[in-house]
Amino acid sequence: MASRPFGGAAGFALGATLRAAAISVLAFGGLWAVERHLWATGVVLAGVLALVVADLVRSTRAADRTLAQFVDGLTAEGYERPTIPAGLSELGVAIRAALDRLAVTRAERQQRTDFLEALADTVSAALLVVDDRGAVTAANRAARVSLGAHIGALAAIPVLGPETAQRLLELPVGAREIVRLADQRAMLAQVSGFTADAGARRLIALQSVSGDLDAVEVKAWQDLVRVLAHEMMNSLTPICSLSENIAGKLAGPHTPQTEAEVIEAAEVIARRSHGLMNFVERYRRLTDAPAAVKTRAQAAEVVRNLDQLAAAMIGADTIAYSSAVQPAWLTIDADPDLLEQAMINVLKNAVDAVRGREGAAVRLTCTLEEDQLALTVADNGPGLPTDDPEGVFVPFFTTKAGGSGIGLTLARQIALSHGGRLEHRAASPHGAVFQLLLPQA
Repeated sequence: MASRPFGGAAGFALGATLRAAAISVLAFGGLWAVERHLWATGVVLAGVLALVVADLVRSTRAADRTLAQFVDGLTAEGYERPTIPAGLSELGVAIRAALDRLAVTRAERQQRTDFLEALADTVSAALLVVDDRGAVTAANRAARVSLGAHIGALAAIPVLGPETAQRLLELPVGAREIVRLADQRAMLAQVSGFTADAGARRLIALQSVSGDLDAVEVKAWQDLVRVLAHEMMNSLTPICSLSENIAGKLAGPHTPQTEAEVIEAAEVIARRSHGLMNFVERYRRLTDAPAAVKTRAQAAEVVRNLDQLAAAMIGADTIAYSSAVQPAWLTIDADPDLLEQAMINVLKNAVDAVRGREGAAVRLTCTLEEDQLALTVADNGPGLPTDDPEGVFVPFFTTKAGGSGIGLTLARQIALSHGGRLEHRAASPHGAVFQLLLPQA
């Protein structure tokens, strides 16, 4: 632009200035000629003055039209590029550059809009945009096809029904809820909010979950059956073993010692059977964990009962089992049936882990650690999974062939129901240690 010092905006300004100066000179000359009665000169000067004024008005109006066309182009989708008059070349270049950038921006915006519309029409969820009056202002293809949605009142969509429509309008932003359509289809409704030029809007997404809910319901029943079957088998195994032991002793010679052993085994069977029935009765209420009904008992008696159940689990296998209570006067404030059920699961896992291994050993101890009573089961088996040791508490996770992966999960739930916890760590040099910690009253 340095080579054209009088072009563009500078030329327009210079031209306007010269015209204004000429108008002033011509006006002054005209007045001078009139005062001197030089009428012919006055007429000529007046004519020239009129021409200069007309040229100034024309150039000003041309610039005004150019800027008006440019401003119109900023707001109109199908704008026309303005014609740039002579003397406004710099303004013309700036206007053309601005319009080129505007065209690129509009093209990109339209591409994004087309992409979002295509994306919304591709998803399987029905999407409805609803204003603050409860009217649908936009709907994707899934909403139009599966719901028969249309622009208008949300309650006017027949498949929704007035009650479901009203519920959707009442859901707070961010809510997720299962709703039923008029044809009894189950839909997962999710609500989000945004602000548009016309005000606040709600985006309601409806996704069919009928098949998923049926599958989840069936899976829940299957899992429940597996839990109950697992706990029944864990309790029935030592009961069966003790029953066979009683039958063998009764078939042999009767001695006072034999009778005492038979009576003790029968008491264990009766207590465990009663505990199992009590457990199943409470668990069938479908709570996260059966509620604990605590009573106080001697820790030595609890451990002695567990010793008998562990002996029945071990059977004829060569497993070194031992137990200890330190100090001997310890008492346990817990639900005896639930606590025994939890410890059966932990002991069974330990026995199964060492069964068939050379030097197999399992040890049960009951100790006092600070303000907590600790029931600890240690074994010298293969130990915990190295990649994910916490996985042993995941429901239905198991590393045993034919295992259910339920026992430790339930044991942890029972510990939590007592206000305690179930922890585990690796034993040295190998094996696992599980510790059920209970508050000490």
